[in-house]
Amino acid sequence: MRRFTATVLFVLVTVCLFATSGLCQAPPVEIHGYMLNRMYTNPSMSARFVTERFSLSAVAKLGEDGTAYVEYYFHPWLTDQVVSNGLTNVGVSPAGTNVTAEQSRTYMESCYVDLPLGPGRIRIGKGRQLNFGLTPSYPNRRTSQYGILSETFTQDRIQGFQWSAKSESLDGGVSFFTDQDLGTRDIGGCASAIAGVDIQSHIVDKDNGANISGRMAVAGRIGVTRPSFQLHASAAVGGLNPAQLVPVNSAGSGWNRPANTNTDHNKFGVDTVWSSGPFFIQGEWYTGKFSFLGITGYQLALGWQPKDKPRYVVKWAAMDNDKAPTTNSRTWNVQQLTLGYVYPIRKGVWIEINYEKNMTSNPAGTTAPKTDMLFTEFFTGF
Repeated sequence: MRRFTATVLFVLVTVCLFATSGLCQAPPVEIHGYMLNRMYTNPSMSARFVTERFSLSAVAKLGEDGTAYVEYYFHPWLTDQVVSNGLTNVGVSPAGTNVTAEQSRTYMESCYVDLPLGPGRIRIGKGRQLNFGLTPSYPNRRTSQYGILSETFTQDRIQGFQWSAKSESLDGGVSFFTDQDLGTRDIGGCASAIAGVDIQSHIVDKDNGANISGRMAVAGRIGVTRPSFQLHASAAVGGLNPAQLVPVNSAGSGWNRPANTNTDHNKFGVDTVWSSGPFFIQGEWYTGKFSFLGITGYQLALGWQPKDKPRYVVKWAAMDNDKAPTTNSRTWNVQQLTLGYVYPIRKGVWIEINYEKNMTSNPAGTTAPKTDMLFTEFFTGF
């Protein structure tokens, strides 16, 4: 993996040098990057400072109206994962012995070409989902933290074809892609968290490049976008990987279904945004089937976000499962209050503080984990 990372950096830098020096006829290439340095704390662990991420991206203009884009994330705090080698003749170690595997320390966030097609544009490759829900780019999610609703339904990237178009105030699009896997994310967890920290896992869609579902999916979104208002409805129909159903098949009494092969993965959602000057109100509601489990969630956000001045955001989100909870916290309904503050220092540099108050509807006889999170982020873009 070190060789791979070094190769990626070498290629990006070389392309940039050649393009800017005029030694080849390649299209102009711009290199961009940003880094996230964060300080985390929650009630069950001491504060810690972590370089959470370094992003490096390259964008090239293809003709007058085409774009190629590649972005890689580097997570220096992630360590190799020890896994069992069940293969034979791999030239590494005998079957049944443990080997180490890279655990998303290097993550390809985007790799696509964007071109005009008919009245709209088509994006081919990997990137954010454009045609289900409110795409959770930083301006749309309003805080650095994604939050429980986006983590479940819209956070992770897809690989496929995405077409979108706009005619006056009406816009919409269709995506045809390899469906995502079923996974979990940790409420209260953070980069470089140590064992014993209180967390609560919840079931989510997950982009796992090493274990893609092999099932195709289609998503569509349609709505109205005006200068101060937008309203959209969207839906997605796909199929889960039958080998990746463990998150729902082993979550306790009533959920233990080792023979379950239900791969249903259908979702529907509505999102809206209204703004007046720097003030905004934003709402999202999604529901879906994740195998035999139904999950419904919503989020309301409001804030004051003037340009180049301090910004303030409040978000409330809730997630509900349609099955009775067990003693496994993965099955519990959760609620989340997020308070966000951003102080700009100069162009491309700011300090952001997010506080998450995490609550859970845990059944009698169980103890709710202490998963509140306070973090300070120092963002630097260049």
